[in-house]
Amino acid sequence: MQSTKNIFLALLMGLATTFSYAHGQIKHSKTVTVSIRGNASACKTLIEEAGSQKKQAQLTWDAATQKATLVYNSHATTKDAVLKRVALAGFDNESYYAPLEIYRSLPEACKYKGDPETLPQQAHTGPTPMQGRTPTGSIPEVATASALEPLYKVYFAINNALVQSDDKAAAQKATQLNAAVKAVKMDVLSKNEHQVWMTVMGDLQKQAAALQSAGGIEKQRAAFGPLSETIYKLIKASSLPYKVYYNHCPMYKGGANWLSSEQGIKNPYYGSKMLTCGSTKETLQ
Repeated sequence: MQSTKNIFLALLMGLATTFSYAHGQIKHSKTVTVSIRGNASACKTLIEEAGSQKKQAQLTWDAATQKATLVYNSHATTKDAVLKRVALAGFDNESYYAPLEIYRSLPEACKYKGDPETLPQQAHTGPTPMQGRTPTGSIPEVATASALEPLYKVYFAINNALVQSDDKAAAQKATQLNAAVKAVKMDVLSKNEHQVWMTVMGDLQKQAAALQSAGGIEKQRAAFGPLSETIYKLIKASSLPYKVYYNHCPMYKGGANWLSSEQGIKNPYYGSKMLTCGSTKETLQ
């Protein structure tokens, strides 16, 4: 009994240290508790990486309770934006259902709803806003995502890395982008997506390779501009259940554009030097 008590106290002290550290690193911090579904500890790293963002959000998930403590900068992001990222990583939560296609890509040990092949296909793409629980309290089955959703997810992650001027994270995500481009299966794209894909595929492959080989944050930003224009064409052809903002920076190299899944200007070409430089040209959905 004493041993169990000591373990419990140690866990509490560890959590207190984590929260204290998060508050110290994140300005204008706000703390909330959210519900996120997962399969024991196998999902912990994936969930926390999806919900955490340098200097903006720190997510700590508990497998036993299926609850997470979220500390976030209320001036830079929102709880909704964090939970949307968690859903796009494959995890149902109190605000969004995860896209089925992304759930299928999770490691076997982390498939918290069982075999994805037994889950029914649905007409909508995710992440799908949660409208409430079923009478039994279970979460209804998730919708099928666009086959290009993994590609968009990595693009948005690269954008965030450039906003933070984190060249190491941008390089890592650029490698994932190359893999995502190669993994696209044309036979499962929608008609509109397929038509656009055939016209941009060659450029996209070259742009992804150029970003991956770019050394340093400035070269990465230079490679990000052409890539953004190609992704813009694809996103316009996709039917998405969330808004994407097509933004413009008039200062960078005579003018450059980028896409963001979050409203508000956070300039990836200058980062903190001119974070809010730019404007939204178009809202896509």
